Amino acid sequence: MGDRYADALDFMRGARTLTRLSDLEARFLGVVSQFGFDRTICTLMAEPGKPIRPRLLFGVGDRANRQRYLDAGNQRIDPTFRAVFGSTRAFTWSDVAGQAVGEEARELFVTAQRDGHEGLVVPVHGAYGEVTAVVLTGVGPQVDEQARAVLQACGVIYAVAGRQLLELADDAPIAASRLTRRETQVLVWLSRGKTVPEIALILDVSVGTAKTHLERAKAKLGHQATVPTVLEAARRGWLVDPDEFA
Repeated sequence: MGDRYADALDFMRGARTLTRLSDLEARFLGVVSQFGFDRTICTLMAEPGKPIRPRLLFGVGDRANRQRYLDAGNQRIDPTFRAVFGSTRAFTWSDVAGQAVGEEARELFVTAQRDGHEGLVVPVHGAYGEVTAVVLTGVGPQVDEQARAVLQACGVIYAVAGRQLLELADDAPIAASRLTRRETQVLVWLSRGKTVPEIALILDVSVGTAKTHLERAKAKLGHQATVPTVLEAARRGWLVDPDEFA
C-alpha cells in the first residue's frame, strides 16, 4: 500500500480527535492532494423536514465560486446535484456529464472541466435523511476504483466531523452553570419529551452534534443515563433555555 493510502488511513483514524475545523480541513487537503485534488468543498444539500436549500458549510479552495453557483440556482439544471441524491457511491463529473439536458447545463460542464479540471463528488447520506456532498476538484486527478473507495471513506468522515466541529463552535458557556447554551437546550427539550433527532431539527444541528451535547452534559453532571442527567440539571436549577430569556 502506497504512502498516500497510509496517510488516508491515518486521517480516518484521527479525524474525530481533532478539535479545530481548520486542522481537519488541512489534514483532509493533505490527503486528497496526493490524488491530484487541490480544492475541497462540503455542502449541506438537504435536511429532514425542510425545503431543499443547499448551504455551503466549509472547505478549502474557491468557496466564492461555489457560493455563486448556489446563488444562481445552477443546481436546478446540474445532473451532479440529482446524482448526489440518487447515489451512495462517489462519482466524477465525467460520469454524469452525459446526463446534462440543455445548452445551459452542458455549458456548466464545459466551464467546470476547462483546462483538464475534474471533480469527484462524495454523497453522504445521514441516518435521518440529511444529505451532504463533498466535492473534490483538481487538474488531472487520479480517480481509479481504489482511489474512489478510499476518498469516499475519507470524504464521509470529513463531512460528518467537519459539520460537528462547525456546530460545536457555535456554543458558549452559561455563567450560572457548568453547562453550555446548547447542552442546556438539549436537556430542556428532553425534559419536554422531545427525542434527540427532534431536538437536532429544533436547534438546526446534526443529530451527531445533538448527541455530543448530551454526552458532554452527562459527563458534567456525573451520570451515564439521560433521565438522571435531566433530573440532576433540574435539581440544580440549570434546566432553563437561555434563548427563552434572550
